[in-house]
Amino acid sequence: MKIEKIIVLGMELTRWNHKSCTVDIAEGDNWATTYTVESTEPGKGHATELLTEAKTYYESKNKKFGGTVALNEKMRRLYKKLEITEYK
Repeated sequence: MKIEKIIVLGMELTRWNHKSCTVDIAEGDNWATTYTVESTEPGKGHATELLTEAKTYYESKNKKFGGTVALNEKMRRLYKKLEITEYK
């Protein structure tokens, strides 16, 4: 996993990279929310691996981990499988 701070539209996000997947996450004092999830090789489990690791990391820091509204059914199923709250 590669983790780095980035600035997007003036907002600081944490970018997680794992194999073909990139996830941008916003963080607050007691929460962390996925903003974007992008995989260049869908179906290989890279997003599952990355989101599992991120969820474990943030929950170990007592932060509620959730995700912005899923843009497709595949993402919605992944949120459900990993028990990630989808904010609608």
